[in-house]
Amino acid sequence: MKAAAQSAAPRSAPAADRLRRVAGWLLLLSAITHVLQVPVYGTEGNVLGAAGFGVVYALVGTGLLRRWPGAVPAATVLPVIGGTLGVIRFLFLHTNPFSVWHVALDLVIVPLATILLIRSRTGS
Repeated sequence: MKAAAQSAAPRSAPAADRLRRVAGWLLLLSAITHVLQVPVYGTEGNVLGAAGFGVVYALVGTGLLRRWPGAVPAATVLPVIGGTLGVIRFLFLHTNPFSVWHVALDLVIVPLATILLIRSRTGS
C-alpha cells in the first residue's frame, strides 16, 4: 500500500508542471500572434486592443513558466475575457482568421489553467 501511495504523489507534480508549461507556451504563442496583427491589419483601435492583450498574455505566459504568484488565476480569467472579446470582434468588427485562432487557443488554455487552479487550491 505504501508503494502505491508513494508512486501516486510524484506523478501529480510532473503532470501539473506539464499543464503549466503547455498553458504557458500556448499563451506565449498567442501573445506573438496577437501582436503580429498590427503589421498585418494596421493600427485600428480593435487591432491595437488585440495587440494589448498579446502583451498581457506574454506576461501571464512568462509568469506561468516562471511560477509567478497570480499567474494561474490570470491564465484562467484573462483568456475568457479575451476569447469573448475575440468572438465579438469577429462577429461585429473585423472578420479575420486571427480571431478564430486566438479563440481556439483560449479554449485550450482556460481548461488547463482551471485544472491548475483547482489543483493548487485542493493541494492535489
